[in-house]
Amino acid sequence: MDTKDTGKSFAERAMADRLSLVPFSGIRKVFDKVKELEAAGKDVIHWQIGRPDFDTPEHIKAAAAAALKRGEVHYAPNLGIPALRKAIGARTTIDTGVPVDGEKQTCVMAGANEAILVSMLAFINPGDEVLVPDPNWHHYKSCASMAGGIPVEVPVRLEDGFSMSPDEVEKRITPRTKMLCLTSPANPTGCVESAENLKALADIARRHDLVVLADEIYSRIYYGERNYAPSFYSVPGMPERTVIINGFSKTYAMDGWRLGWTVASEEMTRAILKVRQYTTVCVNTFIQYGAAEALSADQSCVDQMVGEFSKRRTVMLDGLAKIPGVKVAEPKGAFYVFPDIRSFGKSSAQVADYLLNEHHIACVAGSVFGPSGEGHLRLAYSCSTEECRKGVDRLRTALSALK
Repeated sequence: MDTKDTGKSFAERAMADRLSLVPFSGIRKVFDKVKELEAAGKDVIHWQIGRPDFDTPEHIKAAAAAALKRGEVHYAPNLGIPALRKAIGARTTIDTGVPVDGEKQTCVMAGANEAILVSMLAFINPGDEVLVPDPNWHHYKSCASMAGGIPVEVPVRLEDGFSMSPDEVEKRITPRTKMLCLTSPANPTGCVESAENLKALADIARRHDLVVLADEIYSRIYYGERNYAPSFYSVPGMPERTVIINGFSKTYAMDGWRLGWTVASEEMTRAILKVRQYTTVCVNTFIQYGAAEALSADQSCVDQMVGEFSKRRTVMLDGLAKIPGVKVAEPKGAFYVFPDIRSFGKSSAQVADYLLNEHHIACVAGSVFGPSGEGHLRLAYSCSTEECRKGVDRLRTALSALK
């Protein structure tokens, strides 16, 4: 076909139709602007970055370096090295209270995002509907679309603490509904689903025979009495239909290592493996030994990091409470706050751009995470406590001027 006939370039004509359903990241636009401002010598508050600002603990790096030195440089098993799979199983058993055979029920992935896509490809047929919280991390909608599924957004609201309402889920169930996705603690809200709400959602999943994709990547960055947020996997009857998505990026400050995992029943793991063999095949071998050390060694490094996040969380909540016109639902996990800024009469994108361009506060418009995120901002307190203090003072000044 000649380009004259369509007015499109060859690349435009060649692209798969599914790409029209998948946007480029709205967050990356903020990163680019921050680099431009810093190059101009501006002092920027970094609330845009959804990753810990800590270094990977030394004992984890040492274990990976030792594995590299002794020659662990060849292909690993598709599911991951046995030592790491056993460690994932043992850690999941501790955290959820459900026995997990790591060798048969886990698959090591190149990050939690690969785990999401592979799981979608393993269980979603073209036309299947996938229930996703709105707002939520956009990968769920995009990965569902790339698998041929239809993402169906379930709004979560400030007045409910951004918890997923079983009634709102039930309203959106159709004969084509196949999967329920839930992130708890949540990105971008920091919301944590209560054990009671998980039981109600589990009842819906059982009655409608749904697969549950439970993203628990932030599960150990939790400010409750336990050191692990309530898990879908802990609800009786759910392990047989649940795929846990988890990883090392948040808990161990290993985002650049690109390591994640799935936990599911043995039969579901076999389905995941079949897809995995045709994606990245296996994860870098020697870093898996570092990851096994992360899970198996003393966990005080995690406790220390969560303790620091807790201090920052207090600074953020106290500071936001002093800004007229701002409402906040207390986040119980992760390292995000999601303030409501609708009283200022502008869209979340307009406010985010104003804060970045005029006051050098980098955050992400809530609309990036879905329609129900409009009127909110995602502030990631994954920067120093001092920067958080400076940031809330600057934010108070900026929003007062806007009001």
